[in-house]
Amino acid sequence: MSNALALAAVTAALRHFIGRTVQEDVPLGVNVVAGRPPIDPPDDPTITIFLYQLTPNGALRNSDAPTRAVDGTPLRRAQAAVDLHYVISCYGSEEALVPQRLLGSVVRSLYDEPLLSVADIDASTATAPFLAGSDLAASRQRVRFTPNQLDLDDMSRLWQMLGQTPYGLSVCYQATAVLLDGRTTPAGGLPVLDRRIVVAPITAPAVERVLSAVPGGAPDTGPVTADRDLVLVGTGLARPGMTARVGGLPAAVLASSERRVVVGQPAELPPGAHPVQLLYDVAFGDRQRPLVESNVVAYVRRPRITRVTSGASGVTVQLDLSVLAAQRAVLLLDGAGGRGYRFDAPHPLAEPGVTTDRFTVPITGVEPGTYLVRVQIDGAQSPLELTGGTFSGPTVEV
Repeated sequence: MSNALALAAVTAALRHFIGRTVQEDVPLGVNVVAGRPPIDPPDDPTITIFLYQLTPNGALRNSDAPTRAVDGTPLRRAQAAVDLHYVISCYGSEEALVPQRLLGSVVRSLYDEPLLSVADIDASTATAPFLAGSDLAASRQRVRFTPNQLDLDDMSRLWQMLGQTPYGLSVCYQATAVLLDGRTTPAGGLPVLDRRIVVAPITAPAVERVLSAVPGGAPDTGPVTADRDLVLVGTGLARPGMTARVGGLPAAVLASSERRVVVGQPAELPPGAHPVQLLYDVAFGDRQRPLVESNVVAYVRRPRITRVTSGASGVTVQLDLSVLAAQRAVLLLDGAGGRGYRFDAPHPLAEPGVTTDRFTVPITGVEPGTYLVRVQIDGAQSPLELTGGTFSGPTVEV
């Protein structure tokens, strides 16, 4: 785990490592430089180290998920795992085969010591004021260098990317892996007051689907409006200590059996898609804890239009549910002959933090006539009334 200086610290430590080890094999006063290969190849013994690419590490890129709870609370510090790709080029007298001698020393050294040592990191950062504050040396993830095998086409594209730089005898290495910590600091967990172990046979309850019913009636697959109860159908649902949550809010359990549980909808729940889950208390010593949970199943709470009027400012709709200011509302008008219109309501519907059950949607270009009216709130569409097998309302005269 390291801060934003980790990439530069790896390059500086690699430069220090190569400068330290190459002197043992090629005692020519080699100049080791961190930077692009030069446009004018030097005659003096020179090694350039150029970081040309950064890629996500495939093995560690998802190891820190999730980093936040559903409400946005940090659970742990975010961590980006990346690999660094270097091209190391060697220059010098071709008659004395200096580039080849330097390259042989680099390959030999990195094969012999592939892990970046703490000593090289500390020595390189101590002489570079711009790396003050780097904590790469304290990371538990050691950086390993492995050679990258580039074919002729890949190597050609790499040097074309460098523009007018002439090719120099080079080798490519990958540094795996560098962990970059995020800035967010998660809150510390609460201290443990008591440790207890309870062993009990438990069969996980499973909710298969969510139906609805009028209070005291039989369940059906009709639209779930505010005047209906939820009917959860599944297996293993009946057990002591049952509670329910709908849309993240506590909900009343009205009836229960092995295959069916009836739950009331929280009155303050806005229209839209909401999760439903059953929780069960388990005896934990002298206390009860909701340690057993069913799976989460979603349902759509649909608004119902109670009044609709048309005026110069547009169509005004009154709903039986309060809508959050940030929710998206759409007005749908359906007329005779297949005519239909769709209009987006102004956003936001009200002041931030305020709920409303009444709003006006401006309309334009609508032919005069009588129209069926529907409202869609975040995808939850209000139902139409049925009379004699046909849709009869609500309607508005435009």
